[in-house]
Amino acid sequence: MKPIKATISDSEGFGNVFLFREISSSTFAPEFHFHEECQLALIIEGSGKRIVGDSVDHFEDNELVFIGSNVPHVWFNANSKPNEKVRSNSLSLFISPKMLLNSLNGFGNINEADSLFKKAQRGMYVTGESKKKIVQLLKNGVTQHGIEQIISILQMIHILSITTEFSFLASSNYSNKMQFKDNDRMNKVYTFLMENFKKGISLAEVADVARMNPHAFCRFFKSRTQKSLTQFVNEIRVGHACKLLTDKNESITQMAFECGFNNVSNFNRCFKLIKKICPREYRNQIM
Repeated sequence: MKPIKATISDSEGFGNVFLFREISSSTFAPEFHFHEECQLALIIEGSGKRIVGDSVDHFEDNELVFIGSNVPHVWFNANSKPNEKVRSNSLSLFISPKMLLNSLNGFGNINEADSLFKKAQRGMYVTGESKKKIVQLLKNGVTQHGIEQIISILQMIHILSITTEFSFLASSNYSNKMQFKDNDRMNKVYTFLMENFKKGISLAEVADVARMNPHAFCRFFKSRTQKSLTQFVNEIRVGHACKLLTDKNESITQMAFECGFNNVSNFNRCFKLIKKICPREYRNQIM
């Protein structure tokens, strides 16, 4: 999707190294966006589809993600049914990598922090004991002040820099090739796909949303997402399937059709291609 450039610093009057932000609303902001600051995001409440770089997946309550500078991202959980009540709560720490590295430089070696910010360019999905420690520090930090708050932030950065309890989200060759024009067009496409992936989606339909002819739209979409439309939609569907495999006891066949696939064979093939494991094995691992 085509992201918009956000200015966390300007919008908050922020001229320091870090900023905490709590969000409590009906839904998260649906715009695919990026900003200079790195973002450590704890999703306290909410579920839906998450995009980080070229990664498309399902998200749930209590996930912790660290996103690097200028990496496009969004947590999408807009209402899918009339009168549906959705709750979205998150706590984020924004860090200016340039300002932090400049500040730390006077204290000695900054390689640890520098390496972390480079890793974060692919997005880090944090788990295990590292996640528990960081979540507690994050919750403490938002109510702290002065040196006490700075210590909590540095502890979070240290844990993130040494932990092995994480997985990368974006692919190893991902780079942000987005431009600033056509924001409205691509966000309309993005919203359309998120709201309609459970049914058959034709190229002509999506191209019409973008107000382009199908051939031009295909080139336009792939140049910005580094994926074909089919690949992108299948990743949304497989992400939704992972949620169903965790929450429901429906048959694999039922889930395939519920996620928008037209047959079970295609569902199994796409799921294994994306997750490197078949749906039944995924469910067994969860159980």
